[in-house]
Amino acid sequence: MIFKVGQQANVITSTSIKIDGFNRLIFDKRELKAAIRKGGNVVKTEARRLIASRAVSGAGDLPGRVTGAMSKSIKTNVGSGGGYVRVMPYMTEEMRKYTATKKNPKGSFYPAFLFYGTSRGLKPRKDFMLQALDNKQVQIRAAISASLLNAIKTA
Repeated sequence: MIFKVGQQANVITSTSIKIDGFNRLIFDKRELKAAIRKGGNVVKTEARRLIASRAVSGAGDLPGRVTGAMSKSIKTNVGSGGGYVRVMPYMTEEMRKYTATKKNPKGSFYPAFLFYGTSRGLKPRKDFMLQALDNKQVQIRAAISASLLNAIKTA
């Protein structure tokens, strides 16, 4: 299963199953897709929790919360076939409002400033999305493995 966090894709589990004695297997994709969606929501909740502290963050720390716009912008998207889920912050109107300038009236993608830093002295912060995935990887792997076993039906 592949979890796409931010712009990176991380494979968190690979499972192979060998079943002897059956002529035909039927696989229920809906059950696995639901487990992958739930796993994405677990990562989203953990990422929001990691950036919830109302503290000014320094270089290498997790980002702090000022307005909550970045926390609200973290969404999940399940891939069309259900084989992956993408968890990442998206550009919102609130971000545009806070980052718009005369030169750039559309605003800027603030999470990118936190991840890469800026030439004006903002140092990069810790990647909270990957940390959220790392924190919940064992829980997600167990849930997906259990749903994979339940999704296999014999004919």
